[in-house]
Amino acid sequence: MKNKKNILYLLSTVVGAFLFYMGQFILVAEKMKSLSGLCIGLGAAVFCLGIGNLISALILSKINNEDTLRRKRIEVNDERNTIIREKVGAKINLYVNYALSIILLAFGFLQVPLIAILMLASVFLLELVLAIVLTDHYSKQI
Repeated sequence: MKNKKNILYLLSTVVGAFLFYMGQFILVAEKMKSLSGLCIGLGAAVFCLGIGNLISALILSKINNEDTLRRKRIEVNDERNTIIREKVGAKINLYVNYALSIILLAFGFLQVPLIAILMLASVFLLELVLAIVLTDHYSKQI
């Protein structure tokens, strides 16, 4: 099973590198500029995810000690760590909201096209809808 995952990670690394190469060196015509940018971005993301997962899988495959794996599982699921992760997530959400508000105001003052301002404002609307839906969902679970 681990060997299949390693092959999948290696394959995604190769596909990502190929997409990046295509976007950078093959799709150089002016008409292909947007497709080139998409290939570069998607290729870089897939390459990084593939290589990261491959390295992680290779390192973890060397740690076959059950005690170490059990300790890691306990550490990940520990209540204290869960609470810390939730608090960090809440603070990050708060700071990102402030940053988006400042950017939204700056866009308004700089007379950026309305579509860009509406797209940024839709992020706030998405956050509000997600907050309502997820609060309702988790209140029913607990």
